[in-house]
Amino acid sequence: MDKVELRPGIIMPVLENDGLEVLAFMLDAEQNVIRAIGVCLNEEERRRAEGLRLERDRLRFVATRGQLRRVLASKLGISPSDVELEYGRLGKPHLSHRMPARDLRFSVSRSGDVAVVALSTRQEVGVDIEAVLPVPEADEIAALCFSASEYGSYTALGPQDRLQGFLRRWTRLEAISKALGCGLGQPLSWDERDWAVRRFIPKPGYIGTVVVWN
Repeated sequence: MDKVELRPGIIMPVLENDGLEVLAFMLDAEQNVIRAIGVCLNEEERRRAEGLRLERDRLRFVATRGQLRRVLASKLGISPSDVELEYGRLGKPHLSHRMPARDLRFSVSRSGDVAVVALSTRQEVGVDIEAVLPVPEADEIAALCFSASEYGSYTALGPQDRLQGFLRRWTRLEAISKALGCGLGQPLSWDERDWAVRRFIPKPGYIGTVVVWN
């Protein structure tokens, strides 16, 4: 899709393709805007927000979870406060079995002042975004987390391409781990041919990758 200009409080589509949709929104807004977005949160979500030390992190959590509820509610035809979520063994959220359209899968990622929600009506989905900022430990992380072929192609990049190359590979790995419902600290076994991979730019200065199980 053409680049979109994100505005506080507004959810914008950044990618649509064959049952896959990625929506983006900014997290930093006036407190009254964020309070309005967060009125639909449940008690557990409010406790999680209150448990965060920094006010900026609390507000960004409220904005992310409130907008997620708005997105899901619009697809389910219910109120945002009526959206029920359940969590997998490692904390991956999914719709409760009591929700209509239980085949709707979703994944959420946030970085800096941007968050995205990926939705799929076909197969399991995972999404990750990262702000394009220096990563001093990139080489060490790549050696630890990338496959042998991915690490080889990464180290073959010139210095000017290293950061973008690292973030493209890292967001894909994160997106797949989210789709599988496991953390990167868990053994991750996957075949590249099993996944449809799409890259996108939620906002200039960010890199995003979304994956859907083929």
